[in-house]
Parts: sequence; structure tokens; C-alpha cells
Amino acid sequence: MSLTIRRGQAEDAHALFGLARQYQTGREPIGRDEFLVALDNVLRPREQETNVLFVADAGGEVVGYSLMTVSRLLHAPGLTAHLQEIVVDDASRGHGIGDRLMQANEHYCMGRGVRQLSASTARIGSFYNHRGFEAIGEHYRKILDLT
Repeated sequence: MSLTIRRGQAEDAHALFGLARQYQTGREPIGRDEFLVALDNVLRPREQETNVLFVADAGGEVVGYSLMTVSRLLHAPGLTAHLQEIVVDDASRGHGIGDRLMQANEHYCMGRGVRQLSASTARIGSFYNHRGFEAIGEHYRKILDLT
């Protein structure tokens, strides 16, 4: 499988929407309109880049993506990054696509002097453990009822 990792773009919206719906972790899947608003926000250029979207492109077909945020924290020196989402299409798993996406994120971080890369997961912690991440805490979430 010929695989290219590249920055995501607006033209990837349809494929990314399908992958995002596979990732669903909330009470309900994201709707198309909400997804498009989120994607526009992620892709919007900023003076200090805070969102980094990589896609895994297998011969013109998007088979995975990762979304990372880069920021400064009050308790840690320098830039930090947090891997918000990493998704590989169900049918494409087991071919190293997740590894390649992780490598792209780490390379991006090292090239910009990011001193810490973190990730939270409720799905497959072993994916991160095998890549040198260590568990340092627990992740909590509360879904707010906005009605």
C-alpha cells in the first residue's frame, strides 16, 4: 500500500466526516453541519498555529487522520502538544497507518521545539504504550446537558 501523510485540507471533508463518525465517543455522532464548522475552524490559518491536521492518503483515498493541538500551558515550560484524535479506517487497520500518523505528529513537534506530546484515550492504551507514551494520570469527561 502506497501511503502518504500530508496536511489535511478542505477537499478532504467528505472522507474525514466518515472517519470522524467511526471515532464517535459522545452520546450521539456529529452531524455534517457541525463537522463542517469544526473542520473550518481546524483549517483556519492562525498567527500561532494551534491545530494540526494530518491525513493518511492511500492512492487518493483518505484512510486515516490525526488532529493535534499545540499550545502553551501555565505549568509546563515551552510549547506542548496534545493528540486530540487519531483515527484509522476500520478496513485499513493493521497496516502501520497509525504509526505513520504518530511519526508525522512527533516530527512536527520536534521541528517546532514542542517539549511535550500527550494523548488521552479510552480505547486502545496499548497503541500509545508501544510508542513510548507512559500513563501519568486519568482522563475524565463530563458531557453537559445544554437543553
